[in-house]
Amino acid sequence: MKQTFDFEQFTPPILNERILRRELEKRAEQRRTVLLAVAGALFQAVFILLGLLCWSTAPMLTLTCIGFAIVSMVGSGVITIIYAQRGGANYGPVY
Repeated sequence: MKQTFDFEQFTPPILNERILRRELEKRAEQRRTVLLAVAGALFQAVFILLGLLCWSTAPMLTLTCIGFAIVSMVGSGVITIIYAQRGGANYGPVY
């Protein structure tokens, strides 16, 4: 059988427990981020549906619920853009 990679040519990458734990933490943070984004979208959908259900009885409540959902979407979008541009793991002040 022909060998596809010559393991004697290069030294293997250095792996230690710290590197592996950092990778595990990064994956866990990505999972938490996705869950938070889904929870936020569901929360906004609930407010929009609540507003639509109350349209005939309380039009002001409808406008308030939909306005809150729009403000929440805009805020989530801004936070997502900043998080993506800053690389994710930097929790310091934004300048």
